[in-house]
Formats: sequence, structure tokens, C-alpha cells
Amino acid sequence: MTSKNLPPRRVIPWVSALGLLMLARTSLEPRRLQFRIIRISLPRIDALPTSLRLAFLTDFHIGGPGPSTALTHAAFEQLRAWKPDIVLLGGDYFDQGRIIPTTAFDTLTLFPRVYAVLGNHDHRRGPENASAIARFLASRGAVVLQNERLHVTVERDHRVMTVELVGLDDPYTGLDDPSLLANPPGAVPRILLAHAPLLLDRIPLGCADLALFGHTHWGQIRLTPSGQIGPLDAAWYLDRMRRKPHSRLQRGWFWERGMLAYVSAGIGLTQLPFRLFAPPEVLLLEFDAEATDPCWPCDDPRRFVRVANS
Repeated sequence: MTSKNLPPRRVIPWVSALGLLMLARTSLEPRRLQFRIIRISLPRIDALPTSLRLAFLTDFHIGGPGPSTALTHAAFEQLRAWKPDIVLLGGDYFDQGRIIPTTAFDTLTLFPRVYAVLGNHDHRRGPENASAIARFLASRGAVVLQNERLHVTVERDHRVMTVELVGLDDPYTGLDDPSLLANPPGAVPRILLAHAPLLLDRIPLGCADLALFGHTHWGQIRLTPSGQIGPLDAAWYLDRMRRKPHSRLQRGWFWERGMLAYVSAGIGLTQLPFRLFAPPEVLLLEFDAEATDPCWPCDDPRRFVRVANS
């Protein structure tokens, strides 16, 4: 090889430094839990449940690689200060469905209303194991919804507010029942809770006001800049390994099927002890009719969602 074929010496230190920086970030990012506080309005609802506080946590992966268990402890401890009216849990409580002794969910008993759905990892070891996970959550005060809907009433600031909650079993493993969404919402807000955003491609238009999902980890190692998944994301390969379709929507806010939808990065880790540009998070929603921003089109989530803190 001639000297003409060698890379310029000054490039090599920069490449090495960039590689070390990326390695350091992938190791540190899983420990940087974010609390995203969002003010949200719902376009269909005239009498919005103003000041209602809803927290969404998902993909805990207790027993998984990295700081999954420590982050779950931290998430619930910090959440107590925000005092949510409703806590929603989006599935994947134990990595690979392996139930291990843990106190990570013991503080659920401190929240007045906790509702949960199961994820694909919760079903990975069969129906008996999934039922054991559901009983584990129920023993800590969570109502586990497996293709069920109910009305939840909250009193805050001397106001009584009601929302309809539809909790579907895991769409990734095909256990969901979208027929629960066949009828349009009534006079109160309808919130859809399910583990995987695959569900969005097989539900009726306008069947809910707000949908909350997890599963994707935002790719976990994410280099695709858009809200969709690609070969630059680690999760793209995990889906292909399991011969499962990719969720079309992977991260953040969307206006989809006539409703607001959010796909969370989740809290824990699976397969790899790394995150990159997909930090772990807890979503905190405060309903407020004044959050509407008419500068954005009616089918843009930025019209109805304002970041209060990130």
C-alpha cells in the first residue's frame, strides 16, 4: 500500500475520539431518566377535565441488562412528588417474562388509581406466566386490563372528572381485541392504553381521543432521525430476528386515526445494556384546554401538545 492510500493522520484521532464519545454516551444515557411534563388538550372534548394529571410508564424490563431495576425504583419514587391522579403502565414488567423477586413495584400502593396492560415479554413464557405477572401487579394495587374498558372518576380541586379507559392486551403478540373500539367515544375523553403501536393500523378512525404505547424503546440505539424505524436502529434488527412486523410509528407524538398518539421510549433495557438518542422516560400529562396552539394545523400534534418541561 502506498502512502497515497493511507488516510490523513489528522483524521484518525478525530474518528477515535468520536467513537469513544459515542461509546460513553451509550453507556451513560440509560441512566439519565427523563420526566417529560406535557400540557395537553383534546380537540373533541368540550368540557375537558382541566388539571387532571396522568402518568404513563412502560417497558420496565426488570432483570434485564443495565440499570432497569434501579431506574424503575427511581421512576416511582420521583413520581410521588408530582401526585398523579391516574398512573398507567404499558407492559413488559419482567425482561423475557422471567419473574424475579423485586421491590421495584411496591410503591404502586401509594398511588390511588393504577391501571396496567401486558406486553410481549409478559406473554413470552406462556399464559400461566402472564397470569402470574398480572397477579403480581394486582397484589400491588394495579388493575390489569386485558381487553377491557371502564370509566375512571377523579376529584381534583373540588372538580369531579371522568375519563373512559380502554386497555387492550398485547398487539405485538396478536392478543388485543380491537372490537372494543368499534363504537365511537361518548361524552367523556377516551384513553386507549396498549403495549405496541402496531395496533394503530387496525383500529377505526376516531375511536379514541388519546392513545399511549410503549414497546419500541425508540429503537434503543437510534440513529434514524425520523419518528419511524430503520436499519440504523437496533430495534429494527430485533423485529427481523423474531419475524415480526415493525411498528410504523416508533417515537414521540403523532396525529393518527383522528386522535393524539404517543409512543414512549420506556424505562428499562432488553438485549443490550445501551441506549443512544433514546433516553429512558416517564410521560406526565396535565390536561388543559388552554394548551391549544392555533398556529399549527388541526392534524398536527403540536396544536394540542405543549412541552412544560423535558
